[in-house]
Amino acid sequence: MSVSLDVLRELLVEAGVAADVAEAIRPDAPLLRQGVDSLNFSAFCLAVEHRIGLSLNERDALTLRTLNDFVGYLGAARNDTPPADPVGRIVRNWREVEAGRSFAVGPLRPGDGQGVAQLFYAIYGDRYPVEDYYIPERIESLNAQGHLLTVVARLETGAVAGQGAYYQSSPPNKALFEFGQVMVDPAYRNTTMAARIVREMERLSRLMPQAEGFFGEAVCTHLVTQKLVDRHGYAECGLEAALMPSGAYEKEGAGSLRVSCLLAARVDRDRPMKMHLPECYRRELAYILEGFSLNRDISFDGRQEPTIRESSLERRLFDFAQVERVQAVGIGADFPERAAVLDREAAQRGLAVLQVFVNVGDPGAALAVEALRERGFFLGGLIPLWFGTDGLLMQKVYVAPEFEAINLYSSRAKTLLEFIRDDYDRIGK
Repeated sequence: MSVSLDVLRELLVEAGVAADVAEAIRPDAPLLRQGVDSLNFSAFCLAVEHRIGLSLNERDALTLRTLNDFVGYLGAARNDTPPADPVGRIVRNWREVEAGRSFAVGPLRPGDGQGVAQLFYAIYGDRYPVEDYYIPERIESLNAQGHLLTVVARLETGAVAGQGAYYQSSPPNKALFEFGQVMVDPAYRNTTMAARIVREMERLSRLMPQAEGFFGEAVCTHLVTQKLVDRHGYAECGLEAALMPSGAYEKEGAGSLRVSCLLAARVDRDRPMKMHLPECYRRELAYILEGFSLNRDISFDGRQEPTIRESSLERRLFDFAQVERVQAVGIGADFPERAAVLDREAAQRGLAVLQVFVNVGDPGAALAVEALRERGFFLGGLIPLWFGTDGLLMQKVYVAPEFEAINLYSSRAKTLLEFIRDDYDRIGK
């Protein structure tokens, strides 16, 4: 099943969007920021369902912001529905990864999807929180649509023994790609495979015109990924405390509680913009910004009055990880009340972590940070280009973070941990 951008523009007009607006829509930018209001968007989703004969999953629909998102989603949904037992299908089609074979590293090819899905299962069992990576057709479709760029280490037998990827994930800015998923079969971990995969990813990243920058979340159970990323121009910019359940990494020697992740980013295509930062984090944020060469007009604001009445929030729940991520795209006067609701609902649902990414391009950013601090949130970091503008991560953990189990490679990362741990200690006083 596939659908073209031209068809989607026709459906926008059918949903009530003016023809000239629909024709001018950029496929890589959010529809709601290009003259499509929320009523038009809902009508558009219904029109897509009617034309394609496919019912959009409610949770998936929350992630569909751009026309490219719709193209990728509908392409991945070909053959109607995903297999009822994707893990069972991986096992039934299992291809042996033989030790000691020669290998070549390069972009994913048709037919490699099974090997990549097999790697995810071999490393994570059935506990990786995104189902797409257990479905070979979706892996290949996402690559074909440009939402995912997978690099594989392919043995002479054709089996996939390692992989890494750039992919569109949580950032509202779909030109900011996540770097990660570097995995190597145990039989090849004492080889140069991981380094060669990362080197090829580095080369290909310079050829991605759709990318403004990259970020990564390196697990802190070991130093391997941190060392690889450190060599390719990324600057550490935050730490996500207790982000993932240890069960997702039990085959990799995770601790008894939850796994924290180190944030690092690289900006390839910058532009001048305003940055509103809270005075309470002047020292910490100035330190993070030293790692980048950004063209920013920076002001450290007090509790500035927001310019809008109602906040614009986008929410995504990761059930297995017990994590909710909230994107505070616009900060309104109602933000303190909205923050209270988010906090209360997270506690009621038994979440482990609630993350709020604050748009520091918005003049109300300092007010949002203060409201979150009052509810027990602490600093997570600052990620360039997260919204197109930059994003400041505030986080609240409803479990005790295992700070002593965090392994960090660079002195910069260790300094960030000190800042973040000090801020976490503040909320307990």
